[in-house]
Amino acid sequence: MHMVNNRYTLSKDVVELAVGARTAVYHRKRGGLCMLDDAALNVLQGFRSGRALPTSWIEDEASSREVELIQQLLARGFIVVDEATDKNTPTEIEKKVNIIQLILANACNFGCTYCFEGIQGKEMSAEAEVAKVDLSRLRARDEIKVDLNDSMYASKERFDHQYDPKNRHMKPHDAVRYVENALAVSRASGVRSVMVQFFGGEPLLNWKAIAAVLDRFGNGERDGMHIAYSTVTNGSLITDEVAESFAAHRVAVCVSFDSPTSPSRPLKNGDDSTPLVMQGLRRLQAKGNRIAINAALTSATWDDFDESIVDLAVDVGAGEIGVVVDFDPSFYARYGAQNIVERLWRVVEYGRQRGVVLTGYWHQIFQVLLGHDAVSERGFKNCSAKGAQFSIEPNGSVFACKAGSTLLGSIEEGTSLLDAPAYVEHAKLRHENPSFCHGCEIEGFCAGLCLGPLEKKYAAIDVVEPSACDFYRGITRKHIESLQPFEIATFDLQPA
Repeated sequence: MHMVNNRYTLSKDVVELAVGARTAVYHRKRGGLCMLDDAALNVLQGFRSGRALPTSWIEDEASSREVELIQQLLARGFIVVDEATDKNTPTEIEKKVNIIQLILANACNFGCTYCFEGIQGKEMSAEAEVAKVDLSRLRARDEIKVDLNDSMYASKERFDHQYDPKNRHMKPHDAVRYVENALAVSRASGVRSVMVQFFGGEPLLNWKAIAAVLDRFGNGERDGMHIAYSTVTNGSLITDEVAESFAAHRVAVCVSFDSPTSPSRPLKNGDDSTPLVMQGLRRLQAKGNRIAINAALTSATWDDFDESIVDLAVDVGAGEIGVVVDFDPSFYARYGAQNIVERLWRVVEYGRQRGVVLTGYWHQIFQVLLGHDAVSERGFKNCSAKGAQFSIEPNGSVFACKAGSTLLGSIEEGTSLLDAPAYVEHAKLRHENPSFCHGCEIEGFCAGLCLGPLEKKYAAIDVVEPSACDFYRGITRKHIESLQPFEIATFDLQPA
């Protein structure tokens, strides 16, 4: 005689999506994506009206395939104790720094037409730029742009940092000190593994600071941490020394390159940048570096974004292409979510045929959904700016991201930064989305459009750009629908 435990019911957060002869099932806040055949799906749906389970089924080793399935459904949160369904305990604000982004140079030798940072290395008026943003919001909020002539930024503090000649280059000894301070903050919050990102502008305009950080910290062992490194570079300044050092320190090198035919990434003097970039890619390839191509799908690159970027990746030994989909909110309304999904998916499928993975913020939603409670482990959904990252300017000021406009404080403040009101506002969004997102099928994995354009358009970060939502949902469904049985956990109760 089995002792009967509590009644269990189907969680209201379960999402079901037909995929071929099976059904993909996941928890929209916790993930745990798996495939069920019809018989297994019937077992899951049998909990809609509640079902009592013997204690032995919960606590002991499974005595049948059905019991094993039910244990898996419980572990994934697909079925829950009745009393737990109405609990709505507030999520504790997690204050941890997982990513240290060093802004090594507020300057660039390229003039990319869609650059979200706008024009650099030129004296401009911060007050005039802020006034321009304010006027744009009043005139036509839905037509706010993000490109080279209309940067993503929206605050006087951010414009001051962009235009201050004293904030152009990070000194090597400052870079080392900033990382030391940031690591102390990470350690104090229990983090033992961090990513250091070399960012800009063009980070390789400041190679000395990069070299100083790599030499001082290495893999982090000396500082009781594990440190991984990455950089996003235009690839035009790669020397043999750079390539060798990046290889030795296992720096993930993302080289921005949209298409062999795109005119959107000229040098500042207007010349074609392709020969220099290809030379840099060959040097990285020759030294055995881990290379990714960083491409943009924007209004400026729409006509040129195609399978040729995959062929280029194969040619230079890059197994990954990170695709940044336009930060400009008007892009999604102009082209339509379904058209954007189809344009991107066509290249995703071609990449799969050639052994190249296409990734990006949009892809991270699917990656996190595949795991179970993966957000808790990695520290953020698909946007590290929401509490998981310090973006440190040459002068030591800290923002949440290079794309953000809210000043958090100075890295010299140490752990007290984690209590700064601006940081806390970002960290609140680490796990909890704005109320607009509640009930969305990807709520637990998607952080929405980049914070930068949200700040520019709405003067807030706890908001949503609805025009981008259908794109994020659509591309996630595409990934799920493309799965084959047993590529992920697959539970079949019907005889083969």
